[in-house]
Amino acid sequence: MFMFNRHLQVKPGHSAEAAPELIDLISRANSITGRSATVYSVVLGRFGRMWIADMFSTHGELMAMNAQLVGDADFMAAQRSFAEHLDGPAEDFMARVTHVAGPLREPPGAVAVTNWQVDPRQWGASVAWTHQMADAQHASSGITQTVFTLAEPNPFSIGLCSNASSIDDIDAARSGTPDAAVLQLLESAPGEPTAGSMEGLVAIRIA
Repeated sequence: MFMFNRHLQVKPGHSAEAAPELIDLISRANSITGRSATVYSVVLGRFGRMWIADMFSTHGELMAMNAQLVGDADFMAAQRSFAEHLDGPAEDFMARVTHVAGPLREPPGAVAVTNWQVDPRQWGASVAWTHQMADAQHASSGITQTVFTLAEPNPFSIGLCSNASSIDDIDAARSGTPDAAVLQLLESAPGEPTAGSMEGLVAIRIA
């Protein structure tokens, strides 16, 4: 199973106009393709970032959907208009889901994501460690955790995503004393992330 994200960085001062236009654009895309893509907006992290999210079984399934959209002239015109709000090109990510701890709520109302890049020599141990961390965080918070890996654009990258019903659930999970099992796992991490690669954010679903 793959988790597709298209990250969009909105120009400063354009968020109020860009958000409803993106919601309308994805509603059009879903009616054309029959899919149920969703839209998220960052509330903690890189300001002005939004992304489109969907799940796919294969890369070919994604390519087939793209072909449907490219073939619709009205949709492409609306997409070009929306692009005027963007501060640079979109970034596409196709992440392989390697582990899920807890029942997968799709789509979650809020997510907290941490991702980082590791030394290729520590790849296997790092993925296994992240699976353990997901299990520990789910046991501690009750929030479903998803582990994913990325080959592009930054090879040997790993992500851990908390899939919450709301931002209140994330607040509640973070308000208590850190769980002993989580702290112990942090002490036993197989290696340090590649310098400058670690990033965290919290986002809410807006459509």
